[in-house]
Amino acid sequence: MKTRWPLFAALPILAIGCAHLDYVGQSYPPTQQVDLYYSEENVGREYTVMGELAATAQEFVSARKIQEQMVEKAKQKGADAVVILGMEHFKSGENTNYSETTTQGTGRKGKKFTTTSGTQSTSVEESKRIRALFVKYKAPAAQP
Repeated sequence: MKTRWPLFAALPILAIGCAHLDYVGQSYPPTQQVDLYYSEENVGREYTVMGELAATAQEFVSARKIQEQMVEKAKQKGADAVVILGMEHFKSGENTNYSETTTQGTGRKGKKFTTTSGTQSTSVEESKRIRALFVKYKAPAAQP
């Protein structure tokens, strides 16, 4: 009988480095080049905001990796540029594990006893969110 565990073992590896991208806005024919800005004041050209994107990922996913995924999404949606609005870190969940052990025995005078002990550990899940605008330039770039 063949086991399929290698396929299941690879699934978490595929999920590492992935961000969940939520986009709301207009779409245009795909673009090949997308400019990246960290402030609307730096765009330096007339543009219209075509939509907004929120990318959410686990804390261990690098901001650089999320940014790359955002740029790829912008190309698919036909944006000319991405303007990063900001990044926030937040508590996205919490896991609590509780383990209990019960032992039974007989004491010195023949009395039976039961002892129960437990341990608990809690871990906090952290995530990050990066927000951005997708923009479309109003006119072609001026030639030098």
